[in-house]
Amino acid sequence: MNPQIGHLMCLAVDYIQKGKLDDAERLFKQVIKVVPKHPEALRLLGVCLAMRRDLQAALKMMDSAIKIDPKNYLAFSNKGNILKDLFQYKAALESYDKAITLQPNYAEAHNNKGNLLQDMNQLEAALASYERAIALQPNYSDAYSNAGNTLRKLNSLDKALEAFEKAIEFAGGSDVILGAYVNLKMQQCDWAGIEGYLNTLQTGDIKRKDKFYPFNLLAVCEDPFLIKQITQDYMASVHPQKGDLGDLAKHERNEKIRIGYFSPDFRNHAVSFLMADVIEHHDKSKFELIAFSIGQGAQDEMRNRLESGFDQFIDVFSKSEKEIAQLARELKIDIAVDLGGLTQDTRPSIFAFRAAPIQIGYIGYLSTMAAPYMDYIIADKTIIPDELQLAYTEKIIYLPSYQANDSKRPNAEKVFSREELGLPSKGFVFCSFNNSFKLTPSVFDGWAKILKKVEGSVLYLYAENETVSNNLSSEIEKRGVDRARLIFGGRLSREDYLARYKAADLFLDTTPYNAGTTASDALWMGLPVITMLGRSFSARMGASLLNAIGLPELITHSQVEYESLSIELALDPMRMVQLKNTLKQNIETTPLFNSELFTQNLELVYKKVYDRYQNGLPPEHII
Repeated sequence: MNPQIGHLMCLAVDYIQKGKLDDAERLFKQVIKVVPKHPEALRLLGVCLAMRRDLQAALKMMDSAIKIDPKNYLAFSNKGNILKDLFQYKAALESYDKAITLQPNYAEAHNNKGNLLQDMNQLEAALASYERAIALQPNYSDAYSNAGNTLRKLNSLDKALEAFEKAIEFAGGSDVILGAYVNLKMQQCDWAGIEGYLNTLQTGDIKRKDKFYPFNLLAVCEDPFLIKQITQDYMASVHPQKGDLGDLAKHERNEKIRIGYFSPDFRNHAVSFLMADVIEHHDKSKFELIAFSIGQGAQDEMRNRLESGFDQFIDVFSKSEKEIAQLARELKIDIAVDLGGLTQDTRPSIFAFRAAPIQIGYIGYLSTMAAPYMDYIIADKTIIPDELQLAYTEKIIYLPSYQANDSKRPNAEKVFSREELGLPSKGFVFCSFNNSFKLTPSVFDGWAKILKKVEGSVLYLYAENETVSNNLSSEIEKRGVDRARLIFGGRLSREDYLARYKAADLFLDTTPYNAGTTASDALWMGLPVITMLGRSFSARMGASLLNAIGLPELITHSQVEYESLSIELALDPMRMVQLKNTLKQNIETTPLFNSELFTQNLELVYKKVYDRYQNGLPPEHII
């Protein structure tokens, strides 16, 4: 090889490793100008383009490299990655298999194939690929981490923890993997040894903020400014703004405003339980509603209901983000509403391509997206008061109350006896049916103090498996409370789940990730909720719900106040009766469960942001 060409190649590879893609791309193009059929320069230029998410151009480069060198297993593995990101799964699998045929001992190809199989929901096969990668490279941190994610989906949580621990060990304590590990430990309520990790996350002492999944902060950090900073770095790295489709042409004013709702959760899921009634109440004479279903379809009761509610229901699971954004443009969507944010199976890059002139985040993700292409976030004055506006890069759309609700949810006429649920026949029943990852050691400290002060009381919790119930039982004993005072319930049908609330006396919220759908379900069933007001979006949800249903007296502002109020109410039966009577009346008279009113307010702000756009005005806070 020409020494000068070799020097340029080495320098360009170094630039890739340092993230200096402009410099790397410039040098690879210099090499290709001198040596047009340089397969490695073509391949690595393709890698640069793929890192920029210019996937079609990257694919052409890989094909050029393979044409010159048909035995280039690296190019086939890289090509598989590109095809995977283009959602061409069959072709991607063929490319990975070709790479493995050419070089069976290339661990990265096995790891990449595992990632594809995981996306295809072939979890056992994915795990086998990761195990092969680890057998070839026993210190392969990424393969252990990916295996951990797969084992988690397979509900093999203890093995998933072991895999994450190996990943952290071989990555030298990588805080990128740390987020998933801590989240899983919290899901299992296995708090041993995570105090230091929690402190790392709570203080934002994260070295690779550009790779740290922000969702893993929401249950442990209530500083919205810190969450914004980490999310900005992550979004700029993983979901940067993309100009591939060019500037979006100005939409002419139409008689109907065309709304696109984007979600992976158009099925029996919390987001859809909240949104279905809103979709049905939209004024179809003024708005045209189009669903973009980006998740794997599950033809269940909620899916059928939603398909009937939208003017168009489009399954775009198999399309790439760019293709979905292009489709939204072709359909002339005026307002794109992202119902997922950074939750499971979402695809934020759809909005990075600018799917619509107005892009709004709502309800699925309780935080800022911190991306320049997200114009608005929907909230209320409880969730984002004026003094916290700067913790959000979006402009705020203020509704009178934040959370949509389904006025058609079941009334759950069934009445369980306490004995049927494993509850004692006498005594005060506290409950919290939040997901277990929302429980923190400090929240549990408070619950133990409450139980100690209220003689004969029990705490009724949701536990998805025996590990959770065993760990929580051990934790309550460490705090000096008999484990028999914790009662656990599992997953039930929707109607039985709602009926279960009637057996409890008071719902105890978690912080800094409050109950959302769970709290509104409790209130719907006439069960009062006590919350503690924090600073982050997720730490203010409970207060928003209580204000919307006219019970601000149940909002506390400190751990001591939270504990004291819970104890006072449990020891004052007459006050509890009055509280429940007030709640029963307020269900009918306050805004929280008035879907028709909520939808009218939502339509008013949609019209306001649409008028601003039509008048050539930039996004601004909307009330």
